Amino acid sequence: MVAFTLIDGVFETHDFPGAKNTYFYALGNNGLAAGHYEDSDGLFHGVILENGELREYNFPDSVETEIYGYSDSTGVLTGNFTDASGIRRGFSGETIVEFPGASETYADFVSGLGNIVGSYVDTEGAYHAYLRGPGGSFATLGIPEIPNMEYFFLHGINDALVAVGRAKAADGVPLTFVGNPVALQEFKIPGAVSTEGWNINQDSSVVGHYTSADGRTHGFIARPLQPTAVRPPPKLSYTFESIDVPSVDFLAVTASSDFEDYAGNMRGPDGEKDVAFTLIDGVFTTYDFPGSQGTYFYALGNDGIAAGHYEDSDGLFHGVILENGELREYNFPDAVETEIYGYSDSTGALTGSFVDTAGVRRGFSGDTIVESPGSLTTYADFVSWTGHIVGSYVDADGVYHAYMRSSVGRFLSIDLPNALNLEYFFLHGLNRTRTVVGRAKAVGDVPRTYVGSPLNLQELQVPGAVSTEGWNINEDGSVVGHYDSADGRRHGFIARLVPKAEGDHFGNTYTVTLSKGLNMLSVPLASPAPMTAKALLAMTGATTVIRLDASNQRFIAWTPGAPNDGFPIEGGHGYIVNVPKTRNFAFIGAPWTDPTDQTEDVAAASPAISTKLPQQTWAFVVSGHLEGKPTFDGYQVIVRNLRTDSVITASVDGGYFAAATADLARRSVVEVGDVIELRVIGPSGNAELQPVTYKVTPEHLANAVLSVRLDGIGKPEQNLLLQNYPNPFNPETWIPYQLSEDSPVSISIYDTTGRLVRTLSLGLQSAGFYNSQGRAAYWDGRNALGERVASGIYFYQLTTPTFQQTRRLVIVK
Repeated sequence: MVAFTLIDGVFETHDFPGAKNTYFYALGNNGLAAGHYEDSDGLFHGVILENGELREYNFPDSVETEIYGYSDSTGVLTGNFTDASGIRRGFSGETIVEFPGASETYADFVSGLGNIVGSYVDTEGAYHAYLRGPGGSFATLGIPEIPNMEYFFLHGINDALVAVGRAKAADGVPLTFVGNPVALQEFKIPGAVSTEGWNINQDSSVVGHYTSADGRTHGFIARPLQPTAVRPPPKLSYTFESIDVPSVDFLAVTASSDFEDYAGNMRGPDGEKDVAFTLIDGVFTTYDFPGSQGTYFYALGNDGIAAGHYEDSDGLFHGVILENGELREYNFPDAVETEIYGYSDSTGALTGSFVDTAGVRRGFSGDTIVESPGSLTTYADFVSWTGHIVGSYVDADGVYHAYMRSSVGRFLSIDLPNALNLEYFFLHGLNRTRTVVGRAKAVGDVPRTYVGSPLNLQELQVPGAVSTEGWNINEDGSVVGHYDSADGRRHGFIARLVPKAEGDHFGNTYTVTLSKGLNMLSVPLASPAPMTAKALLAMTGATTVIRLDASNQRFIAWTPGAPNDGFPIEGGHGYIVNVPKTRNFAFIGAPWTDPTDQTEDVAAASPAISTKLPQQTWAFVVSGHLEGKPTFDGYQVIVRNLRTDSVITASVDGGYFAAATADLARRSVVEVGDVIELRVIGPSGNAELQPVTYKVTPEHLANAVLSVRLDGIGKPEQNLLLQNYPNPFNPETWIPYQLSEDSPVSISIYDTTGRLVRTLSLGLQSAGFYNSQGRAAYWDGRNALGERVASGIYFYQLTTPTFQQTRRLVIVK
């Protein structure tokens, strides 16, 4: 066999001198080709074609080298080598690639995003494909079932995460598989005896060769009908906020809703028993299952349902569900023990694990039993709205692996580089962007948290924390869990996904030690969210916080019994705190800004992210784009600062708007923490979007711009009947409503006895907002006979085929 190139239609062969065979397996856009040759002893050595000349390449200290990949973006060679002891490992550039516990590892290609694909052989001789992320984490791909598999090689992956690989059964022909690494599908040239795909281009075209019925081998290129979108790995950066409750030193937050409500377990001052808790709308409530040794919540739905498990007097665990304020037990059918870790908002399915009478632990999601093939133990933690289940399993050697199970039952196994040294590795959550969160602990180490694509996990650590344990990931990418501070206390946290510059800016730490008793404290860093007296008290574990009201020369105190969150905590101010024990913890945030700096000339304004961010500004712009309609002629956006009640109206031009405000005397018009409300008004004066709000941050002020994108204009998310106006009224009123879909609509008027007074048949109405007098339903205060109705209370009811809602109105004369 000799190698060849076919460049610009010119066919050339290449034979390494003295070689038995020469092979090319990689070709760069610059014309560089690479592969390997077989020497007279049957050993393989890398070979590179550059500027028309062949040269040998051997990985350092290798006996054999095979090259299969070349990166256009970095010039890195990828392949595998065999060392003097006969062990085969992969390499990419200078990086050695070795799958944990494998007897052989092959590496075929590294993408421009740093993802390496290849295959490995386990200790039983079975082939598996893998994807290794830039951070070193491995994902074992759930390849299609092929009985008596002889080999499986994953050869290429592009920046859109479309991969190509080959497999062969012992008694079969070579097969090709293409697609997302999580869901590879067989690919075949029509009429071919066999198809072998070797490369995938950035446009997702597949290149390889096929064998025809007459025994000849032909090359091919298969072009996709539609291009695939490039999906670069997310550059994860976060700001961190502590979640603390006054007088609670051990708060293990393990669950959250998309509305920033939380659940978990806490330990009382005596440290004898763990009880579950919810923190919903700022209200902290604890739950203790009767007769239990401990109660734990690990799931919280957007509907307020919490779930977890409790430990009975015999040390066995049983599922527990909180619904409508009441706890009830749940046990998976025929289970000895049941532990619940997930609850699906979309389906209501519970997910967790159970132990049967034989002592075998398996996962479950709803009625589905989840068992990873060949595992000793399987845990299931969460099921997404698409049916993907995440969890962990323990193999026959006692090694923990995380997994993602697709809706059709295919498993994607996920491993960390130190898989063989882990006490545990649990994957807890998955959102719609397929970003996951999990926890792992190595022998002799603290628990650690990992976040990202299942194919590219990255460690997440709360700055200044001793250990970080992330338990849940929300739809916005925020991670929720708990961390331990140096003084042994446990705090909840929410890590919000932000641009890297913002994450770096708020990533400063300052360690504070407070002595038992009274301390004077100046908060050294500004947190991403404004801090209050309540938050400072909870974070420090104090019994009270006191500040000096300098203007009135008096002290003001806040204690946990206060009905509000207390006064704001500001930089450059001193506070008195009283702590019952010595405290050692870290503040996380950005440097405070000196208010006197705001008098600088505007030409010398700081950049968007700097060491000193403004807390107020005398000129500000709210701008953005509207989406959801073909045109926005005649539309207006009304912007209101909810603090100052100042209002700006801006016309929409080509879907764009900009609303500006300024004070030439350079007095503040917007401050950090201001809430800006936006309303969209159509040409007829009708509201075309439910009011949306944005909170002003230091970054917005540094840019003097709050940039937004308003989606779904004119498309309500739900049906709703609104309050009529005016109310009370005489003699006429308008009844506003909104429709999430096209529907026939009627509004019926009833008196207090339930007698029908009038029906307003509105006919088929398009989905949208019906708020203005030109679009809302109109009632002239008359009954079906045209007579004016008497003064009093009436009820009006909106009815569609799928929705009904009733409200009250009042007529006065």
